[in-house]
Amino acid sequence: MPDESVTSELKPSWRRHSLAALGLLIVLAAAHGASLWDGLFFDDYWHRVTLREYGWGFHDLIESATFDVPGRLTHLWWQTQPLQWRYTRAVAMFFMKLELVISGGSPVGVHACSLVWHLLTALLVYRLAVWAGLAWRWALLAGVAYVINPHSVFAISWIAARNAQVSALFFVAAVLMYALASIPDRTAPSPLRPGRLLLCVILWVLALFSRESAVIFPIVVLVLDASVGGRRHLLRRLPVHAVFGLIAAAYLYYRLFVFPEVEAPSIYFTTPSGASYLSWAASKLLQMLFATAFYTPMFLGMATYTGLSGGHLLVYLVMATMVGLLGVWYVLASRGRRDRWVWPVWLVAAYLPVIPVFITPHFSLLPFAAWAVMIPIGLSRLPRFWRPVVTAIVIAATLWSVAVYRVLWRGIVRSEQLIYADILATNTPPPEGSKLFFINLPIAGIYAPVALRELWGIEDLDGYVLTFAPHPLMMTERSSVKRVGDRELVVTTLAPGYFSGVGGRMLLDGTRPGEPLMPGAVVRGELFDTTVLDADERGARSLKFTFHESLDSDRFLIFVSTPDRPAYRVCFSRPGCALAEETYHWQRACADMLVARERFFIIDRLARRLVHSDLFLTAKHDR
Repeated sequence: MPDESVTSELKPSWRRHSLAALGLLIVLAAAHGASLWDGLFFDDYWHRVTLREYGWGFHDLIESATFDVPGRLTHLWWQTQPLQWRYTRAVAMFFMKLELVISGGSPVGVHACSLVWHLLTALLVYRLAVWAGLAWRWALLAGVAYVINPHSVFAISWIAARNAQVSALFFVAAVLMYALASIPDRTAPSPLRPGRLLLCVILWVLALFSRESAVIFPIVVLVLDASVGGRRHLLRRLPVHAVFGLIAAAYLYYRLFVFPEVEAPSIYFTTPSGASYLSWAASKLLQMLFATAFYTPMFLGMATYTGLSGGHLLVYLVMATMVGLLGVWYVLASRGRRDRWVWPVWLVAAYLPVIPVFITPHFSLLPFAAWAVMIPIGLSRLPRFWRPVVTAIVIAATLWSVAVYRVLWRGIVRSEQLIYADILATNTPPPEGSKLFFINLPIAGIYAPVALRELWGIEDLDGYVLTFAPHPLMMTERSSVKRVGDRELVVTTLAPGYFSGVGGRMLLDGTRPGEPLMPGAVVRGELFDTTVLDADERGARSLKFTFHESLDSDRFLIFVSTPDRPAYRVCFSRPGCALAEETYHWQRACADMLVARERFFIIDRLARRLVHSDLFLTAKHDR
């Protein structure tokens, strides 16, 4: 008996295509419409600066995607190893620059562009599912699944993740165009359409220069020809695949050996080396696949080189079992389908290039295009009674995850925005040439100098971080900031202190490799020297900052983050005062921040359970 998913609905009418587009638009608005008002976050501020400063040329667009620390971004007194991120993402930066111009710099306008990118990719996923032979409603479900991918909550709202959106759209378009060029009706091989093939290559190159993961394209289309077209068809297409291989090899040579860049920071990129890397990479791939299917947080992950606890091993076993069961279900459900191996190969291959990289949710956009097609393939082969029941459960669970991640993301975004809102509401713009010093700054606010330059309209501002808060989103512990004499500050906090935990150790190892901060150590600086008063292998609890000029200098602005305030300016009125005990009052304009802060504490408790559990932290130890 023919499968319902491959019957007479192989070629839906334009009316159905239009209904599908309208349905996806409605789902997109419901699931992600609130992102229009999310504002800016983290790297967004830096991209706005570079995109305005550089032009439209290829080199300019490459440079607009470059990050450097230290420099105009911020200064870290303990840093001995410069950090630099460089990417060959000129196409993605072109579209980001175009969006900035079209929107006039409005964050709402740029977020609207993000929704357009996501909708267009979802439409392509739907069309690809139609080509794959899924019945219209199942193809529509594939598009809907892509729209409501819970990990896309972060990618859509975070403007800096636009490279993943742009690359995913061009990649899916390239695969679809190749399918239409090589096997247009999916049922039998046919002569190659050269026009479509040329368009396919152009789309793939655009995807490559939007994000490096698109290099897997030759693997996907090779499997497509082999599985759908068969052995003879594949042999006829070998010259085409040879060209694809040459393009991929040329790109990799350019990216790895010609493109100018320094060694990637260890906090961001784990260089492949040694036999232990293979097991580490396999475990990280497993975690990303599990996160794709079951919507667990796609952040740091659990992959470790050494020191796996019994709890970690148990979680890996659970993940492997659940991913394995899904794999068995898919294999059984896809029996008889000629395209059955295209989608799992795409899913796995899309994660391979990012295994060495620090995990973030927008990594899921490219592999999820394949997973979105696999979902209806699995559901459509269920017994007739169970199809609507299981489909409803899957959709409900996905929407629940979207809602949870939406709340979490809003809290993450607000953790940074509250810092700037507090500073702006309680301070007037400082004079040109001012120096901003931050104590207990959450790592989410590392772009504070860049953001404040734009918000105040003052270009000549430099930012210096004295201490980062142990928690990445807020200062949760009480601390003491004391002035000692005319030029000295002593900052103390509770154990384990600054640079503690996995995040703190990664930050220290990445910026100061091989040079721990031990008691008595003195770090010389341009504006101040730092003395470590109390520290051990767990963290630093007391630091003394000796400035080269008086703390009463008009060009010094010192901001402190506490559990009660995102950031307030310290104004020294007398020597030796215990600043943490002084009372600072809010202006009435800050009333909404108090409400948001209370909500954030609720969000944080949930985030701690989901993200900061010991079982979901990376412990990337020395091998």
